[in-house]
Amino acid sequence: MPTYTAYIRTDADFATREFKARTSKQALRKSRKFLDDHAEDLMFEDYDSGMPVNEIAIHDQHCSEVAVWYDDDLRVRLAASDLLEALEAQTQAAQGVIDNWSEGDLAAAVRTLDASIDGARAAIAKAKGGGQ
Repeated sequence: MPTYTAYIRTDADFATREFKARTSKQALRKSRKFLDDHAEDLMFEDYDSGMPVNEIAIHDQHCSEVAVWYDDDLRVRLAASDLLEALEAQTQAAQGVIDNWSEGDLAAAVRTLDASIDGARAAIAKAKGGGQ
């Protein structure tokens, strides 16, 4: 059974712990359970204060990251630029609909609005943890 290294991170620092598991996903589940049940046993490097854990990254025996978990706050922070970009595109498209409403030519504005939907959905999925 392979050994995986979990890097358990806060905004301030990190701790590592090894887990034997069949897969990286199983190692990630074991590390999250360990965090829930035995957080006090983690030895954080130069750890001074009680910051919440916001990331667990699982590395295989070749030091490649093979699985990752983010808490809700970090996931939203990582998606913030995508969310802002999507909001700007949606706002611009909505303004196009408003501007064209009085002229009676909504087709171009609706196409622009339609084109912005995929980017918005991708940013929302990233913020919610889709694809992890």
